[in-house]
Amino acid sequence: MDGKKVLMNSDPEEIRIIYRTEKEAVVYKPARMATQLSDDIKGSSLESILKKQFGKEDIYFPHRLDRITRGLLLVCFDKETVAYYNEQMKQKKFEKHYQCLVEPSVPEPEQLTGIHSRFIKTKSGRSRIVQSGGKPSFLEIVSAAPSEDENGLYKVKIRLITGRTHQIRLMLSDLSIPLSGDRLYNPDSKFKQFFLESVMLKFTDTDGLERCFGDQNK
Repeated sequence: MDGKKVLMNSDPEEIRIIYRTEKEAVVYKPARMATQLSDDIKGSSLESILKKQFGKEDIYFPHRLDRITRGLLLVCFDKETVAYYNEQMKQKKFEKHYQCLVEPSVPEPEQLTGIHSRFIKTKSGRSRIVQSGGKPSFLEIVSAAPSEDENGLYKVKIRLITGRTHQIRLMLSDLSIPLSGDRLYNPDSKFKQFFLESVMLKFTDTDGLERCFGDQNK
């Protein structure tokens, strides 16, 4: 790989290895698959499957995707590498872009483009927005446009600046553009379809080379 953008066929049902070195890999996680499980007897999580596929006793995730979220994910093969990427993320040098389908209750979702901030607190697997005591959380709505395939839905592109649990789902719900089919943060959704996808990762690797995987304009 030369670090240039890589386009891919996003079949949601299979794990794909997009890129691999001795230190890390970029993989495509399908929807409905947990990134990690504390008790994975059946070996059904992405972590368990990749351990077998890569022949590794341990692998590490500097970031994760919800079970129902699909898309690109970085996997590290040693503690030093994951520590490096954790620091990159703390310094906001690691870009993560997403796309999703939302069910707006505001007349002009296009007007919501720009950076948004909230304080988020997570307990028992669910996040909520608080006025104080939560973690500062930021994302940028890059664009919002009517979906070409689904009437009543909008396709929204997101640059995730921080990575809190359920951050995109929670913050878009608070902005009155909740994800369609999201039973946790949009329980009255009129749609069954849920779609949230990690479409692009951009970072500088441990050798100082800029890497970009996926398609920001997807």
